[in-house]
Amino acid sequence: MRRCLLLSSLLLMAVVAVAADYLLPLDEGRQQYGVSIMARGAEITGVCIVKTDSEGSRGAIVNEFGIHALDFMVSADRRKVKLLNVIAMMDRWYVRRVVKKDLRTLFNATADGKQGSGRTVTVEPDGTVTLTNTRYKLKYSLKKLHEATE
Repeated sequence: MRRCLLLSSLLLMAVVAVAADYLLPLDEGRQQYGVSIMARGAEITGVCIVKTDSEGSRGAIVNEFGIHALDFMVSADRRKVKLLNVIAMMDRWYVRRVVKKDLRTLFNATADGKQGSGRTVTVEPDGTVTLTNTRYKLKYSLKKLHEATE
């Protein structure tokens, strides 16, 4: 029994150590990412703003004209994503389900490569994190924007 407890404790510590190195860190405070969402010839570009506190993260994707494409919440453990407000052309239950799973995969990714069920996450040399959904031909690219120094 002690041997099993020791082994499970070591495995849990290893999982926690690996899980801390997310490709998209959501540090306490506010992060800004340049975002591009491509889907079968259409593209939405803009800014993704994420504010994190102890309860989780709230984010919004806004295009260049200031129109909200979608608002979302990510739980503190990053296992749940909830879409709050979605533009009319994306507000269908099947579209919301795919986008929700893609965002959960994107914020949960800890390494390059296949993330299961037709999703692949890659990191470019310039720091851009890209998720490709091959099943639905979607591509999400996020690149951290640097804060302007005063």
